[in-house]
Amino acid sequence: MSRVPSPPPPAEMSGGPVAESWCYTQIKVVKFSYMWTINNFSFCREEMGEVIKSSTFSSGANDKLKWCLRVNPKGLDEESKDYLSLYLLLVSCPKAEVRAKFKFSILNAKGEETKAMESQRAYRFVQGKDWGFKKFIRRDFLLDEANGLLPDDKLTLFCEVRRLQRTKYCNDAATEWLRWSLNE
Repeated sequence: MSRVPSPPPPAEMSGGPVAESWCYTQIKVVKFSYMWTINNFSFCREEMGEVIKSSTFSSGANDKLKWCLRVNPKGLDEESKDYLSLYLLLVSCPKAEVRAKFKFSILNAKGEETKAMESQRAYRFVQGKDWGFKKFIRRDFLLDEANGLLPDDKLTLFCEVRRLQRTKYCNDAATEWLRWSLNE
């Protein structure tokens, strides 16, 4: 259990005003990653718009947020039919929403990250909502053996997620603060 932070210092010590009530918001960034390998990728027979999903993953054993990756090997729609589309999907979430940034890359034969694409901002995820890239990588480039992105016909995708977690500590009256300080 995390400890409640101390309130702002009294006016006598800081030279400022004394507040009867206060609030302290802490924004923490939870970072985690996931690696997914699809064997025999060149044999994927999915049509445009069809999807392959990874197993679910989370940031740790106690995390109730469950995520998965979603790939459209032949694109999501007519506009992206020559591309592999890649998305991060929030599978289950006890909260109303989660804000997160993400980065996708392909691991080459040496295990190095290549073809990385990163979200430019933190997106609002709700259960069942995904965000990603309709045109993650051109299929002809991916399938070209000279590029070394499918060693042994295995596509290895790497996903890094940075989830924002906000915690508020507030007191609405002096008596509430007194109770919190006595419990420390």
